[in-house]
Amino acid sequence: MSTRGRSGSLPGDAGHHRTPALAAGELLVRHTAEDGVKKASYDFAQLPVGPRLQRELAEVFAAQCESTGAWRTIPSSEESWRVLRHFSDFLAAEECVREHLGDLTPEIWAAWRLSRRPGSSGSRQIGKVARLLREHPEVPEETRNLMKRRTPRPKSTEFAYSEDEFDQIKLAATQTFRRALYRIRGNWKHLQDWRAGRFEERTTDWLLGEALDHLMRTGETPFYISRRGRQRPDSRYTDAMGSDRVEDTWMRLFMTTEEASALVALLVASYGWNATPVMEMQVPLATPDAGEGQVIYRIELEKRRRGKTARYESRNLTDWGADSPGRLIAHAIEATTPAREALVNLGAPTTRLVVWRMAQRRAVYGDGLAALFNGHLHRLNARADKSWKRMLGDGLSLNLRRLRKTVVIAHERQPTQHSQDTHDAVYVLPDPRTHATAQPVIADGIEDAVESALDSFKAQVTRADTDVRTDTATVSCSDYTHSPFGEQGVPCRASFLLCTACPNAVISPRHLPRLAYLLHVLDELKAVLAQDVWHQDWNAPYMRLRDLRQAPDFTDTEWIDALDNVTKPESEVIDQLLKRGFDA
Repeated sequence: MSTRGRSGSLPGDAGHHRTPALAAGELLVRHTAEDGVKKASYDFAQLPVGPRLQRELAEVFAAQCESTGAWRTIPSSEESWRVLRHFSDFLAAEECVREHLGDLTPEIWAAWRLSRRPGSSGSRQIGKVARLLREHPEVPEETRNLMKRRTPRPKSTEFAYSEDEFDQIKLAATQTFRRALYRIRGNWKHLQDWRAGRFEERTTDWLLGEALDHLMRTGETPFYISRRGRQRPDSRYTDAMGSDRVEDTWMRLFMTTEEASALVALLVASYGWNATPVMEMQVPLATPDAGEGQVIYRIELEKRRRGKTARYESRNLTDWGADSPGRLIAHAIEATTPAREALVNLGAPTTRLVVWRMAQRRAVYGDGLAALFNGHLHRLNARADKSWKRMLGDGLSLNLRRLRKTVVIAHERQPTQHSQDTHDAVYVLPDPRTHATAQPVIADGIEDAVESALDSFKAQVTRADTDVRTDTATVSCSDYTHSPFGEQGVPCRASFLLCTACPNAVISPRHLPRLAYLLHVLDELKAVLAQDVWHQDWNAPYMRLRDLRQAPDFTDTEWIDALDNVTKPESEVIDQLLKRGFDA
């Protein structure tokens, strides 16, 4: 088990030197998040491997925990720590003891890859260990090359909801959150009236107002301690509130876990944002629009997985009334304001938008009442899951990833908090509704596409090896003196880019690294060249290579491995020929 530190009370000062993540002679790695507050520590002496290997693993781990490392949040280091524990357990179970990273042979790495479960979690574990270890100088070169191989992307098993399912989820979320909003709105107004002295003392309304004020200051409605030391509700206030049940006590001003989950689902369904940025969203800055009765909310969103330059983005949502883009934000602020004020009174202020109170009573936490209020997504999902299944029925359940995918694919139809490539590859292309929509278009154009591919790509593909002496820069040539692109009987002088359009060309597995590298370079050129230049000089050979890439002659794995295995002489020849083409 890891030894994890608790959050401190003061943020870190960027002007001061930070303590090194790993001190000399120690095996305890300390990680401080970029906010300077959240901290964690990881004891590598607990790993079931030898002391030298413990130290080497601690060093590569600590490098990512430093201010110059890749991990900016505690969840990042926590996940990698769990993966390293799995990797250490795997090494410890091997018959041959591995003393240091130099003992990590290609066979061991291959066995580790095979030991992971197929799917996204297994691929993520393989990738995280590879990124940590492959640059360490002790790792053998052959093993390092294997670590650099890409792990095939697992097929998505989560698809968008149907329109009926989406509407059912959004309706249930709306009804649940609105009940909370109206309840909190009425009791909050009652509390403000009590604070303004609008009730006669000792009346029922006055006692209710005092109970609500006590709730705001302490997190609980008034109670007393019995002779046996048990917490008992004060009957004077219980009569005014109606009962001592949660519905009549703390739920008057605070959302429950189920209601907070409904709010998160509404925010995801309405705006297409990721669940984690929604949970971490701060209360937005509200700017009145002078003279028009509108309020503009500036939403700040953070996407941790992006690079520093694209990690933060902002949105402006205007509230001008019912059904306006900013109305849900206004309601979210209204429903959670009492919880934030209570946390200020309890000495644990927060600026998060989504805050709720858990169902435990005061006796569970003693004086640490601030812990009754929460803001963690995994706890929210775990506690609200049963309620959602009960509300939705018919085997339907809430999945925030699927909910967002539905918004992105069916409603927004454009990237939100992700790139265009991710939008196409992860959201649009794998989804069944995309296939159904595209099927008529594909059927209408497939015959033309096949004919076009046959007209452009003329090279022969074979699994048999060819004579290396007949090789060009990319393929083999079966008849060098009878090219369709030049005078017959003399050596061919056509561009090497025309080889894939020549019936004399022969492609075998030996040529795949060169072709994969050429396709890779042309992909990069496509991104930087003017469109008219690209189509005139480069598009035709590029499309022929794309046709070959998509044909069944070679597998995806072969193409991926081929790009990794291209030799330096092969890449240099192609680079020089392409440069000559530019100079011409």
